[in-house]
Amino acid sequence: MRRSSHLLALAVLLPASLWACSSDNAQGDGIGSHPTNGDGGGSQAEGGGGNTGDEGGTANSDDGGNGGTEGGGGNTGPCKYTANKTGLTAFQQAGGLAFHTYAPSSYDKNVAHTVVVIMHGQDSDGTGELTALWQPIADANQLVLVAPKGSRASTDPTNFPNGANWATADLKKVQDLVSEIDACYNVSPKKHILWGFSEGAAYGYLLGIGASTQFSGLAMGGQNTSFARSSGYDPSMVGWKIPVSHVQGTMDPNGTAQSVQDQKDFQAKGCVFTLYMPVQGHTITPAQVVAQYNDLKGSSSP
Repeated sequence: MRRSSHLLALAVLLPASLWACSSDNAQGDGIGSHPTNGDGGGSQAEGGGGNTGDEGGTANSDDGGNGGTEGGGGNTGPCKYTANKTGLTAFQQAGGLAFHTYAPSSYDKNVAHTVVVIMHGQDSDGTGELTALWQPIADANQLVLVAPKGSRASTDPTNFPNGANWATADLKKVQDLVSEIDACYNVSPKKHILWGFSEGAAYGYLLGIGASTQFSGLAMGGQNTSFARSSGYDPSMVGWKIPVSHVQGTMDPNGTAQSVQDQKDFQAKGCVFTLYMPVQGHTITPAQVVAQYNDLKGSSSP
């Protein structure tokens, strides 16, 4: 199983007290808030945000196949879910997170594929970001998508009944989930892109810095590394020269100054950091996500 050396990386790096942290503050500190007029400070990605419902998923129902043993890619462990499942499907990680997977109908189990891990924004469940922003890219490039759902409840269950938020302890479960998905699909073992927007970017940077060798690139937007730094993880701690692609609107309430500093600090570690600062607020467009994918698709993790 290719990832055995990386699965506990973040758990080892982060102190146990942080995993059990009760002070996760993804709301009320600038990490994310609800969208107002589509551009005024919400965590939902443009065209996305999360309450789309499940589409026929079956958890823990191995169909007798292993997605990662054909074509030279992926994990050789048993699949815990449904191997080589195409379309959008809901699953539940045992003792962990709810999540959705997506693979296009053109998915070929004999060819190794890139995996994109989607970290949703505040009060989303990840399906909006998956379907609006990443599904078209997956269809065009035969990607496997996985969108875990944070464990913390929605801050506005009336308007976002299926929404959720992240906790620091969720990040180890995301690491485990990546390995579990590798076992269910034929994946390129060094091709895992981590994407996050708003609250998802705040926690995404913490995960991406703390367990950088598990990912081939970081695609983030609408936030910066402030939360990771306050948790003891700054860009100087990355384990390799991981490339980063970041979108930060010039009118985003979270500002651009920290993103500019992030670029400098990642570059000081030898990382390529592509920073887009379009004239927009707290949002990200499908075209910008395509650009992020293009920035990172050629990278491979160590």
